[in-house]
Amino acid sequence: MPTERNDPSSQKNILARHSKRRRRRGRPVNIDPSVVVGSADTYRLWFEQLWSQLGPLFLAARSAEDITRAVQEYAPDVSVSLAPHSELILKIVRDPKFPAVRSASQIHFLADSLGGQGLVKPRRSREICAEQRSKVRHVIVRQEYYIECSCGYKGPALDGACRECGTGELSRDLMSRKND
Repeated sequence: MPTERNDPSSQKNILARHSKRRRRRGRPVNIDPSVVVGSADTYRLWFEQLWSQLGPLFLAARSAEDITRAVQEYAPDVSVSLAPHSELILKIVRDPKFPAVRSASQIHFLADSLGGQGLVKPRRSREICAEQRSKVRHVIVRQEYYIECSCGYKGPALDGACRECGTGELSRDLMSRKND
């Protein structure tokens, strides 16, 4: 006869406590920033190539159907990606902060605003692009490796040369191994 202590229905689920994770502080992340910047860069390339035809039509558009029609007519290759966002494009073009004159600024504004693909607001999409592009990317400025030199030095090389005598010439044995 099962006792109350052994009854599985009365036991607490130990894993339930850990499955409810606390949300981190700050704004919840709705979309990965690298996706926003990648999409914005793709849109920039497309608009730079197509802006001479699409730009005036986007600026003169009165409805989302006008934008869809312009994209399907002048950019059929990318219409599958741009047509679903026609209402968002119209909203961005009608934004009071949309650049009035310079086409390069218009392209960048529109592309960065569309980078969020409607998952975040256009303003937040531009902010994400600006944050990600301003981050310093680290690169290797000097590559070192260990060498043994004929002068007797054993240790890390400095820019591919011996730290003691400065030679960067490889021995015949190493050159033959490198060529094989």
